[in-house]
Amino acid sequence: MKLFTKYTRINSLITVTIFLITSFTYYFLIRHLLIVQLDQNFARIQNRMQVYVDQHQAVPGPQLLDDLKVYYSLTGKKDPGPEYYESTHFYDSTLGKDHRFRKYYFPIRIKQDWYQVTLVKPLEGTHHVANIVVLTTIGVILIIVLASYLINRIVLKKLWEPFYNAMAIMRGFRLGEKSTLEFPETDIEEFSIMNRSLKDATGKATEDYRLLKEFTENASHEIQTPLAIIRSKLDLVIQDAGLSEHQSETLKSAYGAIKKISRLNQSLLLITKIENAQFAHTETMELKEKVSEKLSQFQELWDNSHLHVSGDLQETPIRANPELLDILLNNLLSNATRHNIPGGSIQLRLEPGAIHITNTGATLPLDQQRLFRRFYKETPNSDQVGLGLSIVHQICDVSAIRISYGFEEEKHTFSLFWQAINS
Repeated sequence: MKLFTKYTRINSLITVTIFLITSFTYYFLIRHLLIVQLDQNFARIQNRMQVYVDQHQAVPGPQLLDDLKVYYSLTGKKDPGPEYYESTHFYDSTLGKDHRFRKYYFPIRIKQDWYQVTLVKPLEGTHHVANIVVLTTIGVILIIVLASYLINRIVLKKLWEPFYNAMAIMRGFRLGEKSTLEFPETDIEEFSIMNRSLKDATGKATEDYRLLKEFTENASHEIQTPLAIIRSKLDLVIQDAGLSEHQSETLKSAYGAIKKISRLNQSLLLITKIENAQFAHTETMELKEKVSEKLSQFQELWDNSHLHVSGDLQETPIRANPELLDILLNNLLSNATRHNIPGGSIQLRLEPGAIHITNTGATLPLDQQRLFRRFYKETPNSDQVGLGLSIVHQICDVSAIRISYGFEEEKHTFSLFWQAINS
């Protein structure tokens, strides 16, 4: 959920809740105040009646009592008790609704006799006033919610525009690109601080990345010459006929380690070149010819490993860098050969826009979460450097090729997909 949407919902919920609570409070408060006012009127009428009785020793006529209904109940010599109030209602079948009334009971003495006087006045006016207040409040709620929604849609969206612009720029940021991020100016202080922080952070990350790449490339270049010298010296020493068997085995082990370091160095150099976009040149090629050429190159290796190879190749063009495409096919076929089993099989299927390479091998699927990570090896003690599939994945990224891995019937399949080209 977007921040803007969440804020709007929370703001609307709080506004509605506050106004509902306020409307109910208004309703009961105004109702209470009107009843209090009515009770005070009752008290004034009682005083007027008492004055009239004291002067005339008789009950007052209806003209004195306005619109009140007055009931007299003779209790004789007995005092009817203290005054009190009561709210009641009754159903009027003629009008088909309930009528609410407020009653006021109080005693009055005329000569030697006591009367209980009951004043009754309808509460319909109070009820109508309270209803009007509630309806008015609900109307105000709807107006405020609508106004709040429009304000959020227009004002807040405009206020948050620098944030969304900055996020759009950050989504397009890629390490290794030489262009500097430029954020639009804004007069909102918080967003200005954010833009400066993002610019500083991305600038530092880009500079650190550049220095790391330069270090890797320079280190790899510097390592190449000593490695070549060591390998040539080891070749000479190994050929010495005076070496004992133990010395020969030790030198062969050292020679194998040097070869592994050399492969690692070459792989790191290749990764650096790819990241530096040194293979920008692309051209359209017929992939069937490339694959057929690789089948011929690997055939002797497969024969020695007793691997059965089959291919179903269709004509399909692809646009890519020739050198990277050659490395891509080499790595995938080498991977299918190296991780196969004695007497296993390799199947190639080439179709427009896709190639599938399937091989027998380990009876369990590879870890797809780490498969294309650098230095990942399914077997920890393997003499491989663990960069082959990482290089394959990186070549696919720069060549607009999608790669996927699947495992079915104890067979591993690597599939490449790209935009088919009409030949």
